[in-house]
Amino acid sequence: MAASSEIYSGISLFVGREELGVFIRDIQEIIEPIPILSVPVTHPYFSGLISLRGSVLPVLALNAVFHSSENAFSNKDRKYVICQSGSESLAIDVDAVGDTFESDQLIDADERFTQPFINSAIVHNDKTLPLLNISDLITLTSHLNQEKRKDSGYVLTDN
Repeated sequence: MAASSEIYSGISLFVGREELGVFIRDIQEIIEPIPILSVPVTHPYFSGLISLRGSVLPVLALNAVFHSSENAFSNKDRKYVICQSGSESLAIDVDAVGDTFESDQLIDADERFTQPFINSAIVHNDKTLPLLNISDLITLTSHLNQEKRKDSGYVLTDN
């Protein structure tokens, strides 16, 4: 992706010492953490399910995804960022929510960003902020859970 005249708006999220970006268009809301219903035979990235105003949403622990045990923030800063891609929604558990950003410099992710759900970045205030691709994150979570169930002997049939 080359730089364009389009303005991209988003917010920064903190996971351990990592700072990531998410486009505003992908965010439904940001909430305080609520109790999670754990689901057996799921990948460790998947924290479980929450019920939010009549909808059941999967919760993804970004600390597990980024293998981050460090947290520079207090538990009071922790949030769930409710994101949507198409008809699918996901709650992302983050250590803190940072500032909003606007930039016209969208670039392809380079070798510094090895996660499969980071394929672009924003240049903002002279730093490069990797962007979460919510669709890829939802796909990855679903795939990892299917693999975990398959490895555990839970096989879905086409009946």
